[in-house]
Amino acid sequence: MKQAIRALAMLSIIFVFACGTENTDFCLSNQQSVQAGFYSSYATTDKDSTVSNLIIYSPGVDSITYNTATVSKLYLPLNLNKDTSQFIIEINTLKDTITFVHNKELNFVSGECGFIFSLYLDTVYYTNSSFIDSIVIINDEIIYNENFENVKMYLY
Repeated sequence: MKQAIRALAMLSIIFVFACGTENTDFCLSNQQSVQAGFYSSYATTDKDSTVSNLIIYSPGVDSITYNTATVSKLYLPLNLNKDTSQFIIEINTLKDTITFVHNKELNFVSGECGFIFSLYLDTVYYTNSSFIDSIVIINDEIIYNENFENVKMYLY
């Protein structure tokens, strides 16, 4: 009887580990932010630019995305309730506005993960009245990767 209980316990443990080792990293990595890098518009090759005293916020949203930060890369969270996301970028007293037009697609991943939104950039509009020279979409799919960029922002 003791051996039967031990065997049953061992089978239960093996079953739990066999069923519970499904990789759920994908479930947790549902990226919903545009990854952007700053570049100098004067350089002959793409060279990262670092910006100081950066403030970024979205109109109508209470929180500030960046507040007096020094960065060369940005993560700009997209609005899942709309097909556009707008950001006001301030450097010192200069301001420019960026608007991302994006599409979302609901995808079923698995019973354990459920559904996730896959997001895709369609268009980017921007004012180039202060410091933004141009913005280029280089990868339209929004995914998370530390060495990945969706857009390059070229600054004066």
